[in-house]
Amino acid sequence: MKLTTLGPEEAAQFAAAEPFPHLVVDNMWPDQLLASINAEFPAADDPRWITYPDEKERGKKAGDSRVWGEATRGFFDAARSPEACRMLELLTGIGPLAADDIGGGMHETGEGGRLASHVDFNVHPKLPLERRINMLVFLSRDWDPAWGGTLYLGEQREVSVVPAWNRTVIFATGETSWHGHPEPVVGDHLRRSLACYYYAPLRAETAEAHTTVWGEA
Repeated sequence: MKLTTLGPEEAAQFAAAEPFPHLVVDNMWPDQLLASINAEFPAADDPRWITYPDEKERGKKAGDSRVWGEATRGFFDAARSPEACRMLELLTGIGPLAADDIGGGMHETGEGGRLASHVDFNVHPKLPLERRINMLVFLSRDWDPAWGGTLYLGEQREVSVVPAWNRTVIFATGETSWHGHPEPVVGDHLRRSLACYYYAPLRAETAEAHTTVWGEA
């Protein structure tokens, strides 16, 4: 699968974005590919979903490689490929990057589900690597902001991103990269996304290793 190329213009937008470097891109992936992935999502009551007991992650379901179908696996093979990592290095100025599936994969949130604002864990639990980039791809057709589920970037929710179909969000992760969708999903709607995370070698300025840091909302 050929990836959409993000060039110098997008790199400049990424670097200049506030409150921390990020980029929102629509229609980055082939529509038919995402339609095929959407059809491969397990049913909401499938016992293979990973769920989270913490109220801050109420209703969130995650599906790792054990539940992926052919199209989903193809997506992640492409998103984690050396070519994709190189493109993200040129986009972000961060590298060398390598992808990992810890906590990533398929994500789904239904009625009442939310994800409180947070800063991600920063150091790989097994390797001398620091988490530097998140990439999220949304799979919810005709999403109405009134249904909740809006992704907010920044401690004061400075940027809002509606989880629209084939919308990709790429952002730098660090000690100030607050993000989440604290407003619960309303009604019989499913907020679906794909998540891929990228790591780079530890730096002298890497903060002391920590788990997810949660905000108040």
